[in-house]
Amino acid sequence: MLVAAGVMAMLVAPAADAVAAEPAPNPAPQLPVQHSRTRPAKKKAKTAAPATQAGGEKKATQGKNVKTNAKANKEGSKRKAPAAAAVSDRYRAFKINIPYAAAVIQNLAFEWQTGKKMTVDIPVMWSFSDLTDRHGVRTIAVQPEARWWPGANPGNGHFLGAHLSAAWFNVRWNDTRYQADSLPLLGAGISYGYRLPFNANWGAEFNLGVGYAYMEYDRFFNIDNGAKIDRRSRNYFGITRVGVSLVYRF
Repeated sequence: MLVAAGVMAMLVAPAADAVAAEPAPNPAPQLPVQHSRTRPAKKKAKTAAPATQAGGEKKATQGKNVKTNAKANKEGSKRKAPAAAAVSDRYRAFKINIPYAAAVIQNLAFEWQTGKKMTVDIPVMWSFSDLTDRHGVRTIAVQPEARWWPGANPGNGHFLGAHLSAAWFNVRWNDTRYQADSLPLLGAGISYGYRLPFNANWGAEFNLGVGYAYMEYDRFFNIDNGAKIDRRSRNYFGITRVGVSLVYRF
């Protein structure tokens, strides 16, 4: 009986221990939280927004830099480009008569504006050399002229003029030399002309005048220390002024 009781105790004890050691039932397993697919996109959008904004600011900065550089380059090119000479609002110009210069008669004229449509032109001509041994024109002459410009701006287009003439001369031509006496050649006339501008500073002028001149002169044989032949006077009607001039306005 004791043995049976011990065996029974042995059998029952493990069962009790087993019952006592049986672990408590585990709670229901928790499934991992599944995020919706839109949430990561929102996070990505939030993180991408600063990058987009930064990119826009970068592009804007680059655009400003490009505009600044373009403006600086434009200003630099303006500074480097040679500027044309400034032109006065009132007409002022120097001129050289090309046909006179070709005939070895040096000349220079100055013209300036005196009124809304009026200018004064004063050409001076001089020569102290001969063309050949038997031909030459030595002279000092001046021919002031008042001009009226019908156009809007004096110094451009057509003009009408009235001029005076005074000249001292010693002309050698073929067998005779003609020399003005104490009285110089004196004359007056009217003229028509046209000025053609090339640009703001340069241009050409064409003019032709007719009128009257009176002169007294002595005639000599055209040799060294040639004897005097006679003394004459002359009234002249015809061309008194002609010119094709290069003009520089300033």
